[in-house]
Amino acid sequence: MNGETLHLCEFGGFRLNARKKTLWYDGAPVPMPLKELELLCVLIENRGELVTKEELLDKVWEESFVEESNLSRHIYLLRKTLKNFGESEEFIQNVPRRGYRFMGNVRQIGSGEVIIEKHTQTRTLIEIQDEDEFSQRKHTNRKTIFSKNPRVAAPFLAALLVALFGAAGFLGYQNWQAKTSVSEIKSIAVLPFKTINGEKTDEHQGLGLADVLITRLSNIKEINVRPTNAVLSFENQEQDSIVYGEKLNVDAVLEGTIYRTNDKVRVTARLLKVSDQSPIWAGQFETTLHDELRLQDEIALQLVDALALNLSGSEKNALTKRYTESADAYQFYLKGRYEWNKRSWAGAIEAERLFRNAIEKDPNFTLAYVGLADTLAMSIDRSTEAFGAIQKSLERDPNLAEAHASLGFLKMFHRWQWQEAESAFVKSIELNPNYATAHHWYAEVLAIQGKNEEAKAEMRRALEINPLSYNFLADLGQIYYFVGEYKEAEEYCRQALEINPDFQFAHDYLRAIYIQTGEYDKAFESELAAQKIFGLFANESAERKKSLEAYLDTQRKIYREGGIRKYAESQTVESHDPAVNYGSATRYAFLGEKEKALDCLEKAYAGKAFGVAFIKADRVFDGLRDEPRYREILRKMSLAG
Repeated sequence: MNGETLHLCEFGGFRLNARKKTLWYDGAPVPMPLKELELLCVLIENRGELVTKEELLDKVWEESFVEESNLSRHIYLLRKTLKNFGESEEFIQNVPRRGYRFMGNVRQIGSGEVIIEKHTQTRTLIEIQDEDEFSQRKHTNRKTIFSKNPRVAAPFLAALLVALFGAAGFLGYQNWQAKTSVSEIKSIAVLPFKTINGEKTDEHQGLGLADVLITRLSNIKEINVRPTNAVLSFENQEQDSIVYGEKLNVDAVLEGTIYRTNDKVRVTARLLKVSDQSPIWAGQFETTLHDELRLQDEIALQLVDALALNLSGSEKNALTKRYTESADAYQFYLKGRYEWNKRSWAGAIEAERLFRNAIEKDPNFTLAYVGLADTLAMSIDRSTEAFGAIQKSLERDPNLAEAHASLGFLKMFHRWQWQEAESAFVKSIELNPNYATAHHWYAEVLAIQGKNEEAKAEMRRALEINPLSYNFLADLGQIYYFVGEYKEAEEYCRQALEINPDFQFAHDYLRAIYIQTGEYDKAFESELAAQKIFGLFANESAERKKSLEAYLDTQRKIYREGGIRKYAESQTVESHDPAVNYGSATRYAFLGEKEKALDCLEKAYAGKAFGVAFIKADRVFDGLRDEPRYREILRKMSLAG
């Protein structure tokens, strides 16, 4: 620490009065919130030296309870303000995980120097000699202004009245501007809350609170709320909330913290406008642990009030609706969704276990039954239990949007009831237009039937709600593949892999795309990537990795020696597994062996293989379109025409 206090100084084009907390640039006052000015004063006082985060929090906020992310945000805004005035120099240096250091050249302003303040129409020159003398000069001027001389007093009073009316007008303008700002908020991202300074609690508790708010707010048709799987990757991340808001393409972000003790929980929350980083609303809530659900209600209600939303009766009910009174059940459900949203086989196995635990804790927890059904739906031989779980969910809540969407998925892939599936998705979207998964699956059933333009529109709607979903991006790529627009198909799959390089289905789609475009080397590499991801899904031991690499080396050798045809032939096998038969059908179709392809397709159809739903859409079967056996399968699946 330098220890030398500079209450009048300059750096770059700025001049600072640390005692009065005022800042000028080129003689004009710089509008800056008090906390940013106080941070600037502390950093300049200790110029060239590291000031730890703890020291800054102690000095600027003193006895107030403030989280570290609040400090980071004020530093960000302080830097932004300094740069906005044309200063290219980086005055404030970030020392990772420790604090900040002021690196600019600071010059103390001595006596006799002049500070020029620019006002609207006039320029005032103030000679700085001594702070006390300057203060006396202000008081002296005040006495002169209030002279009893009417020639002096009258003009002043007139000016005073103008100023007062101007101030009233300015306050009215601020109020109008605030309302206008709120009215511009049409989309929100609720970020995972951060846990600070409390007792060790359940994992993902900050994500849990965010999920509760997302679930409740997503039922409001007037505003678009990003789903939980859109913010999963931001959990425990230190980047500025505004950056996340920009990535998610929303108008505002809700951030907050959770502080727990043995018997109490305190939550702070703040809604920020992304375009200008301005705060829209902030609140602090505290209650006992056993009454935590009421706290969640209060946050949601106050947030809606701040946004001035006009809610219907059903929306008001959904806002405070509790799906379970069991905190343990909700934690199991939340972790289950976390795993399910990975869209991997390993994630599905873990998700099933967690959803079953949630149901065990609360047999009336409707969302847990939906989660279980979504997991079981990926297995053909477990569809009966999946339908049963959805039935239990709808018996408990007939207006649960998620349950109707999952029912549509089951009817689509397990019963090939296309119209009934469409109706279920439409019902889900009517109940909750912000449920992205309903739009996603609706797009799938449209694409399966060849309604590709409608399918694209629904998938884009899903991406509007969740622009960072690698699953949505890849499946939009698949729809473009169905249409034969391979360049666009590849682009969307690549975007998905940028977000999640280990997303198996994106690699699968790329293989199919490259087969159609004749880029066989790329097709082969995409195939190996998908096989590697699948091969490690349940066992990442050193032995398993070694065995898998040996297998992949064998496949590379086959491809080098015989090319794509030899490799495709090596992957066609006789099997009782409907999914394997469907895979063999795609390879035989590529090889031009129509009879073998049709044999495998008929077996896959008989076993209700998951992929058979795409038999009409998949371009690999273009060579079979005129075959009677192929057309018969389409007829039996109600896909003819």
